[in-house]
Amino acid sequence: MESANEEVGSVLVIVAMVLGGLSVLCIGITARQCATDDVAPGPPVVALLAAFASAALLLTAMAQGH
Repeated sequence: MESANEEVGSVLVIVAMVLGGLSVLCIGITARQCATDDVAPGPPVVALLAAFASAALLLTAMAQGH
């Protein structure tokens, strides 16, 4: 049986992976918009925020020993 700390660490890693995927998706949308010279401010901002949040969650999980 996993302890509560291990379970929280696993959830942090999973959420970080989902946020990383969202960041990659937004980067792809931004690249496509750059190709057509029609860049909206939304996707780059979301990509940056998701990447920072993902990194913070992974660092937190690593600090907890996961």
